[in-house]
Amino acid sequence: MSDRVAVVLCNLGGPDSLAAVRPFLFNLFSDPDIFRLPLGWLTQRPFASLIAWRRAPEAAHGYAAIGGKSPILEYTQAQAGALQKVLDGAGQFDVHVCMRYWHPLTDAVVATLKQKNYARVILLPLYPHYSITTTGSAYNEFQRQCERQHYQPAVTLVRQWYDQPDYQAAIVETLRAELKKFPDPDPARIELLFSAHGLPQKIVDGGDPYERQIRATFDAVRTQLGWPNTTLCYQSRVGPLEWLRPYIQDVIRDKAAKGAKQMLVYPIAFVSDHVETLFELGITYAELARAQGITHYRVTPALNNHPRFIAALKSLVLNAASTP
Repeated sequence: MSDRVAVVLCNLGGPDSLAAVRPFLFNLFSDPDIFRLPLGWLTQRPFASLIAWRRAPEAAHGYAAIGGKSPILEYTQAQAGALQKVLDGAGQFDVHVCMRYWHPLTDAVVATLKQKNYARVILLPLYPHYSITTTGSAYNEFQRQCERQHYQPAVTLVRQWYDQPDYQAAIVETLRAELKKFPDPDPARIELLFSAHGLPQKIVDGGDPYERQIRATFDAVRTQLGWPNTTLCYQSRVGPLEWLRPYIQDVIRDKAAKGAKQMLVYPIAFVSDHVETLFELGITYAELARAQGITHYRVTPALNNHPRFIAALKSLVLNAASTP
């Protein structure tokens, strides 16, 4: 077995062309950790096929607006490259990228790890906040693929890291830099929205810690900033179920009705830019904000390969490596 340690950065993935949108959605809706159906072994694939077919045209519109594909793989690869550089000299680590719903998929990544004969794997999902629908799903799929491929490394999961100091400091630095780009950079005259990916309320009610951890991140960053006008809200709701509130579109309308003219949005649940930051926040809700009379609307870039964020990832890896 190799003495080197495999560090696997797990992310959502995204279609690499418009033709890939529908199969990407099929993979997403096939995930039993997100969509739990009766007789799932029998109904999951037909359900996924139908929903992917119905949603593909609308989803493709969003990807077309940001260049015809998702940039999430490129951003994740850049994060992996930056992490590899800071880990060199700190130990024998090899950083790999694994995507949950599009290439490089988990089965291919596990095959590579097995071929390289790693005895130790650190699984580091690029989701700061734990949810069964994100980190839980990535971990479960990794374990399933290891079992199918008869590969038994020692796996250490970095379960959550929303309270990592360098991670939070990177958010604060990014927001302070964006503040300077407004015509009136006084924080008292800017509405700051922290927008997190939504989650069905029934999943939270079932014990998922995601909302609590999002709230803890929001409270910590708000305290460090000391800005007066901050609001936590949620985006990306689909379907008829009740999701976490308040919804971002309702908050935008409310702030505009109360006279807000400047608005800064931070994607608090995301560390890599993709369609939900670039299109949903950057285009769809920008249009809504302007229509409501908000004259200056900006979306803060995700952390991507911000140096303080890469430092946070390095600390997470070293801490995980020291765990027996």
